[in-house]
Amino acid sequence: MQFCIRDDDTSFFTSPEELEHVYGEATQWGPVSLAVVPFHRAGMSKGVPKKFRGRWSVHPLHHNEALVDYLRKGVSTGRFEIMLHGYYHDEPDGRPEFIAGSDLECRVADGRKYLEDLLRTTIRVFVPPRNMVGKPALRAIASQGLHLGGTAGVRCGWSLLSVRTWRLWSQLHEWRRRGGAGVPWILDLGDHREIVGNAVTPEALLQCNEAIFESTLAAGGVFCAATHYWEHGAPSLHPGGPTVGEHLERLISRVVSDSRIVWRSVGDAVSDGPRAT
Repeated sequence: MQFCIRDDDTSFFTSPEELEHVYGEATQWGPVSLAVVPFHRAGMSKGVPKKFRGRWSVHPLHHNEALVDYLRKGVSTGRFEIMLHGYYHDEPDGRPEFIAGSDLECRVADGRKYLEDLLRTTIRVFVPPRNMVGKPALRAIASQGLHLGGTAGVRCGWSLLSVRTWRLWSQLHEWRRRGGAGVPWILDLGDHREIVGNAVTPEALLQCNEAIFESTLAAGGVFCAATHYWEHGAPSLHPGGPTVGEHLERLISRVVSDSRIVWRSVGDAVSDGPRAT
């Protein structure tokens, strides 16, 4: 089985100390893939500090020099992978950027080049803000040769005229009919691939993720834990549940104790991990 961590919302508003506190120990075991916002609007997202929320000013990543230096070093030493997380992230009208935004292909192309040049890296994966995409966004992602961190599915962008769409749908239906949990494979749509993120958030149940983890292990698939550094200390919304950080640590402990599991970046996993086609 392959395992990876996807962390969303690194931006101008992030401090190196926050990332180091959450991932300093974890990156001794394997890389963490950070979904980075190039030009974060100070909107209403929880990852925006309260003193900035609602200003709607635009904050380019390069204005946080300490963070840029930290990320460059982390990338060069293999601790971090950089993914593209939208362009502005927040829209003033409150709608998801890659559902309702305009000029999506330009945003993907320009955001990718900006981060690649700034952080001296190569970006292979796009993660949509709020995990929401539509057909125009999928076209924009595919046009830039990127893969999707998350999944669109039949309702949110897969072509209803594609044989590949219905083959994937059939495979997933059969997997669940046989008692499989989650989605244990990379989904290959032809022009791009998608990797499902298993949420590690206050709303997520540890027992549910453990069941998906074991099911994925049995299938020899890929398990991607999707979380936010800024929720690390947040308590579970379920009575008796662990904090978000404790939840992630439980999964990491399971990974490092089992020689059958390989820790990879999201980009490596989506590029050549086990696929449903």
